[in-house]
Parts: sequence; C-alpha cells; structure tokens
Amino acid sequence: MKIPLLDLTRKYRAIEGELRPRWDEALASMKLLGGPNLAAFEREFAAYCGVKRAVGVASGTDAIQLSLRALGIAPGDEVILAAHAPAPVIEPIFSVRAVPVLVDKAKGDYGPDLAGLKAAITSRTRAIVAVHMLGLPCDMEPIQKIAAEKNILVVEDASQAQGAIYKGKRAAGLGAMTPMSLGPVKNLACYGDGGVVLTNDDGLADKVTLLRVHGQAEKYDHRIYGWNSRLDELQAAALCVKLPTLDRDNARRREIAGRYSEAFRRLPVKTPPMFSDRASVYHQYALETSERDGLRKFLEARGIGTGIYYPLCLHHHRAWRSHALPSYSLPEAERYARENVALPVFAELADEEVDYIITAVNDYFSTRP
Repeated sequence: MKIPLLDLTRKYRAIEGELRPRWDEALASMKLLGGPNLAAFEREFAAYCGVKRAVGVASGTDAIQLSLRALGIAPGDEVILAAHAPAPVIEPIFSVRAVPVLVDKAKGDYGPDLAGLKAAITSRTRAIVAVHMLGLPCDMEPIQKIAAEKNILVVEDASQAQGAIYKGKRAAGLGAMTPMSLGPVKNLACYGDGGVVLTNDDGLADKVTLLRVHGQAEKYDHRIYGWNSRLDELQAAALCVKLPTLDRDNARRREIAGRYSEAFRRLPVKTPPMFSDRASVYHQYALETSERDGLRKFLEARGIGTGIYYPLCLHHHRAWRSHALPSYSLPEAERYARENVALPVFAELADEEVDYIITAVNDYFSTRP
C-alpha cells in the first residue's frame, strides 16, 4: 500500500463538479480580481470565524506583513515569537525592518514559553506573534494578559488552524489581527497561493484593503504606500466551495488523530498534546521520538509518507545570519525540531489506510533491536 503524507487530488476529485462551473464563469467574464467570489468568501469566512471583517490577500506571508504594516510596526520595533515556527512567519518581520526576538517553545504545548515571553519584553517591544502550530491554538489568555500589561499588540497567526476552537470559539480574532495562509496544503486551501487577514477592527481592515491594492483608494489615486497582494477570483471560488465542508474535514482529522493517539499510548513516543479548552484541527499529527530517523525509514519502506514540522528552529536558518540575530539557546524548541515526525492525517484517508499506518508504527517499535 502507498500512502502519501498528503494527497491533494482526493479533495479536488470530490469538489471538481461544483468548482469547475465557478471557474468557468469567472474566466468567461474575465472578472479575475475583486469580483463576486472574493466578496462572497470574505463575507462567509468572517461569519464562519465569528469576526467582523475578512480581507483576502495573495499569501499568508503577505497577510502577516500587511498586518504588521497596518498596526504601524516600524523599523527597530521588536516583535516576539516562538522559535518553533515556519520561516514565513519571521520573513515579514524582517521585511518591515523590525527586529524578531525569539523565545523557547513551551513544554507540553506548541505555543511560546510564557516565562521566556515575559523575560523577552523590553521598552522596544511592540508586538507578539502567537502562532497556532500544527492545528492547535496557543493558550491565548495568558499571552493576551502579558501583552495588555505592557501595552503590546498581539498578532495571531492561524495559518495552520482554520476552524480550531479556543474556549468555545473559533481561534480567530483573538488578537488585534489574525493573518492566515490559505495555501494548497492548509486545512482550508486554495489551488495556488492565497491568504486572508481577519480582524474585529474596521479601521485595520480598511487599512489592509488599501494596502493590498498599492494603497489605491480609487484607480491612480494612491493614498498610502501599498503592495500588490490580491486574492484572485479562481482561488476565492475554490475557498467558497471548500468552506462548507471544513468542519466535516476537521472532524475526520480529529477522528484519525484520536485513533493514532489511542493506538500509540503505550509506545515510547509522545503524542500531540490535548487540552480540554482547545480543539486542534490537526493540520499535522506529529509524534515526538528520539528514534525519528529509524521510524521514518521503516515507514518509507512500507510505503507511508512522513514529514518534519520543522527540522530547524528559526534561529538556525542560514538566511538571516546577515541580520545578526543573537546566539540563542532554546532547548525545548531545539529538542522538538530533532524529534518530531508527522504521519498522514488528511481527511480523505480511508479507515484501512489508517489501520495500515497504525500497524506499521507498532511494528517498528516491536521489531527494532
């Protein structure tokens, strides 16, 4: 049996009949930007997330960058984030010439270590970027409390957590702004690049709406220095078609994750953390094991795809050495980078495929020397 880490074709086959006519209509009209699909998606996704406004943009990276710009993050301002995060989270901080300040990952959770977060705050700190990793929302209340005490802004990156629940509500709108990637591998995904910014502040939403079209209020009337970051009609149409099935797909991911965690509870691995007041959508299901390399090779030989999220902490990437990041020692984030391994958890997995994966993981730990 061959099981990839992710198979995008299965979802496409399920929605092709509904999606193709919407694409054909957009192409026939040649209304490719700023049309009815974008307006519908922004309206429907804001309602789904329980926030006032959603503004579609070209990518998740742009969503973070435009959020920082709308909030007035300026050169030299410090922005705190956990080191266990994907590279596109730190790039927008550099792009606005702010200074990223990294803190360790919390033990037993994917969010930032709160003691480290408090210690990292200085007179130059302007924002905290809280990243909902692998589908699990950060514990936002203590982060919000720390930020409020110091008059610091909170940006909530929910790129990996579309539909996740925090204390009974969607994990969106929990900070000043919620940037989100909608790229091809996300739980709610385009068939290309795409992103969205969510907020309950009309002024911030209007600012992002202006920023995404070169700062134009009307054609050739550039009010502010903007950017080119538009979610096109074809991608917005795909998102409109997929949104009604997001909760069902996330429920299937939870079902698969539950089966894994139950099956692996006696193995020498750590399964993903669970909390009574947070519901993960399992963008990835990642085990933690010091035997990662052996397990991956064994599963590959059985035809099972795996992944690592992520093999490097943010302070270990060569790309930002010229930015003179300080020398960090962040042991929990670094341990997690060494030990995490993700198993297939996409919603279209068949029960027999889940059984096969469970058997293979158990076989590895029962037969290894």
